[in-house]
Amino acid sequence: MTRRHSCLGTAAVPAAAQTGGPRWTPQQAQGALKDAKDTKLVLLGTAGAPVPGRSRQMTSHVMLSNGSAYVLDCGMGVTDQYARTGIPFSALKSIFITHHHADHNIEYGPLLVIGWINGMHLDVRAFGPPPLKQMTEDFMRAYKTTVDFWAEDLKMTPLVTVDVKEVSAAGPVIQDDNVKVSAIIVEHPPVKPALAYRFDFKDRSIAFSGDTAPLAAVATMAKGADVLVHETMYVPALEKAIKDRIAKGWPVTFEAVMAHAKADHTPSEDVGRIAQEAGVKTLVLSHLIPTIDSISISDDTWREPVAKYFKGEIIVGQDLMVV
Repeated sequence: MTRRHSCLGTAAVPAAAQTGGPRWTPQQAQGALKDAKDTKLVLLGTAGAPVPGRSRQMTSHVMLSNGSAYVLDCGMGVTDQYARTGIPFSALKSIFITHHHADHNIEYGPLLVIGWINGMHLDVRAFGPPPLKQMTEDFMRAYKTTVDFWAEDLKMTPLVTVDVKEVSAAGPVIQDDNVKVSAIIVEHPPVKPALAYRFDFKDRSIAFSGDTAPLAAVATMAKGADVLVHETMYVPALEKAIKDRIAKGWPVTFEAVMAHAKADHTPSEDVGRIAQEAGVKTLVLSHLIPTIDSISISDDTWREPVAKYFKGEIIVGQDLMVV
């Protein structure tokens, strides 16, 4: 592979979900998490792009380890989806943002405020690219009146600020009693920096590509991980989806959208190459592009071009799926 193209656990997946059948329910997610002794990953949202009204939520995840929860990305729907897992907000320890696109950060602030009202501890921390600190301060300033009303009414200590660490270079991010987190810079122009993360828990390692063009550095970061969650772009369906939206009045050109997609995202075949080079045990396909509900893409269709290159376990992500 070139620089751009070099390139566990097992999900308790209901049989129907593997064949494009019924999606995961909150009850299934809660059952898979109940009394869990090992680290679990929940895919809260698996859709790519800030397009509302679909059956899949925008990108977000939560990892639960030793009673502590770590959220990665906060697309629209993250707060409801988190609640549906049954994980208490008091367990939320840290939030990580990969980059500042709406389908990854739009519900970061609401998660903080709603989480606080429902028991989130005041020492929660946040990590992500600049200007996350300024964004957090601006949001807390905007919602000070709302927070103060609740604090007065419910006799709660108000949420005034959040401890934010900005990440603008590759390297270690944080280490606590449960996990060591590191990050790399990925390629998602014009967004700079955009991040990929690796979480090394005591019992398993989980890597996330974030949004990126095919990148050898992702394979290097994910080397030997138990799980790699990688964004996935199925180009034939994307081309059809773009043409359909333009025909309905979307004010863009086909050429402009495809140029963006090719510069910023990873086609299915390259996802397989990257996972194979990384030598991961399990590859989870997520941030699925396209995810327009009017287009039917079976799990087998998502999996087939990836499986040409990756010979490990391939899971097609579903919202609320526990891995």
